[in-house]
Formats: sequence, C-alpha cells, structure tokens
Amino acid sequence: MNKIFKSVLSLLIFMLIVPTVQASDLLPKKQRKATINLVAVGDSLTEGVGDTTNQQGYTKRTAAMLKATYKVKVKTANFGKAGDRSDQILKRLKKNPKAVKALDKADVIVMTVGGNDLQQTLFDAVFAKNAASVTKVVNKSIPTYTTKLQKLVNYLRQTNTKAPIFLFGNYNPLYVYFANRPELNHAVQKYNAVNITTAGLRANMYYVSTFKTLTYGQYTTDAARDELVKTANMANAGSVKNKVVSKTLDGKNKAKNIYITNQDYYHPNNSGYDRMSALLVKSMMEHQKGWLKK
Repeated sequence: MNKIFKSVLSLLIFMLIVPTVQASDLLPKKQRKATINLVAVGDSLTEGVGDTTNQQGYTKRTAAMLKATYKVKVKTANFGKAGDRSDQILKRLKKNPKAVKALDKADVIVMTVGGNDLQQTLFDAVFAKNAASVTKVVNKSIPTYTTKLQKLVNYLRQTNTKAPIFLFGNYNPLYVYFANRPELNHAVQKYNAVNITTAGLRANMYYVSTFKTLTYGQYTTDAARDELVKTANMANAGSVKNKVVSKTLDGKNKAKNIYITNQDYYHPNNSGYDRMSALLVKSMMEHQKGWLKK
C-alpha cells in the first residue's frame, strides 16, 4: 500500500474518533519538540500480528497521525514480540541493549501487555462448564499477573523517569462467537482492571481502553448484541465443535468482528489497528505536554 495513502487513511480514522481538533487544543508550535521518540513495547499487538500493511500494528499508524496533527517528526522503535507474557516482556527488554537505549531516550512509551497472561485462561474458559468455574480460574491468576505487571512498569520507569507511559487494555476476541458467555468478557475486564489500577496509581501513566471497540466490533447496539446471544445459544452454548459455530469461524455467516483478522480470529486486522491508533492518539492529545513540550 502506498505510504501516502496509508497516512491519509490513518488520519481519516483518527478524525472519525476525534471529530473536531481545534487549533486551540494543540500545544503552540513554538513549544513543541521537533522530533518525538516513540517506543513501543509488548506482545503481538505491538509487533503488529494481523497487520498486512507493514506498519507494525499501531506503531507507525500512530506516528503518521501525530505527524499530521502536530507537524513534528516521529521516530519509532518497536520491541513487540508475539506470545510474550508480562514477565517475558520484562526479561527480553533487560537483555536487549537496543531496547534499553531506546527506552532511555524515549519521549513517550506505549505498551500492550496482559493478553498472553490471560490467553490460556480465556481459551480454557471457553470449555468451562459454568461461569463460576471461569471466575475461579481467573481470580486465582490475578495476583500473579498484578505482581508481574508492576515489575515490568517499575523497570520502565527506572529506565526512563520522565516519558509518559500509555498502557493499552485488552479485549475479548471471541465475543462475537460466544456472546452468550458473559463470564469471558468479565475475565478480560478483570485483567483490564489490573492495568487500570496500575496506571492510575502512577504519575504520568495512562490507560487506553480498547475493550468496547475491539470486543463488540460492528455490534454497537444492545439489539445487535442480543441477536448474537441468540445465535450463540443456538450453537450449543458456544461449543466450538458445533456446526453453527464452525460455520461462523469459517466466515460463512455475518457473525464476524470487522476489527479482528480472519487469519486467527484473535488479533486486530488493519481496521482494528487503525482504531487502536486513533484511541491512543486521542489519549496522547489529552496529555500532550508530557511528551510534546520542549
């Protein structure tokens, strides 16, 4: 895809989420840094799995939006790796001199984390016999995840004491297929609560929610989601061996999330990363002095 077209498309997506960007809302040009160093760390969502445009998921999309909005140069460094849990992200960053150097010089740090810590629990929960058993497994895992996330954030802050940290929340990629299993959403929200609390207790750290956008996709109304529940109930309470669900996963009916790739039904597609980037930039605009001001 042409680079100019990609930049324009990303900007249009951003404008849909932030309909009006007034000049008065922007930091005056004379107060802005000429170059912004944006460092992205995390798991597959940072690496950009599901992105077919070679923009490293949200990373380069975000850079394009910032450049278009603020007329600044944005340098990016991406240290995302598919499959990494929170503790693995920390271990990998510590062992990578390039990552340590990039973090030290960063003007802004963005992170995706928790998806793989939750993944095994979430996929196991699909086959759980009742909501109580799902909740039990998730609750048991929360203290461990909390400790690991805190260690990761502590390291980032020790490496760079000034750059704001923007922490993405997670979403339920299985919702459109298992809408009758609300405990799966609750599981994701419990992990998101850890991210929210961690960000809220620290200065210069901000939580960026993607839950509603990427979980519900095009099913934005209660009526649309009620229909999904009916479909899931017909599909033998969400059993993936049922023909109705198999048909859904094969893309032969309408119950696909427009923001999730049909390559694995888990990661964002190009549109999903566009939305993530726009949500991130919206949050960055609200806290622009922390990363943009000279």
